[in-house]
Amino acid sequence: MTLLRHLAIRCRDMERSRDFYATVFGWEFIGYRPSGLGLDFSDGVNNITLLQQPDGMQRPALEEGNEYIHFGVIVDDLIACWHRCREWGAEISKGDVKDRTEIEQDALPARSFKVLDPDGNVIDVTANKEEWRGIAVEHWSRS
Repeated sequence: MTLLRHLAIRCRDMERSRDFYATVFGWEFIGYRPSGLGLDFSDGVNNITLLQQPDGMQRPALEEGNEYIHFGVIVDDLIACWHRCREWGAEISKGDVKDRTEIEQDALPARSFKVLDPDGNVIDVTANKEEWRGIAVEHWSRS
C-alpha cells in the first residue's frame, strides 16, 4: 500500500497562507525551502509545502464545487477550529462537507464545514474520525 505523506499548495502570498494554516489548523512550521520560494509545515504525519506562485501567473478563481482540488482535515475540536477560521477572516463556504448546505457566516456548524484558504482552495473540516471512506485514524491525538 502507498500512503500519502506530502501535499503542495501553490499560493499567491505564501506568508499570508503560512499565517492561515498555522493559525487555523496549528500546523507546525518546519522551515523555508532553500530557494525561499516555498516553505514546509507538518501536521505530525504529513508534510505540507506552500509554494509561492510565480509573478505574473494567473489562476482563475473557480466557484466552490468546481475547484481544481480540495482536501479534508480532521480536527480535534470542530467549534474551536470554526472560531479560529472566523477570527482569521476566512470565508466559510458551506455548512457541511457531505450535503454542501449554504451557511450563514455566523452560524456554528453542526457536524462539519468547508472553509476557503487565502487562495480560494476548499478545505473540508470535520471532527469525525470516520468522515471519509477507507480511512482509519488510530491512536490519533493532538499534543
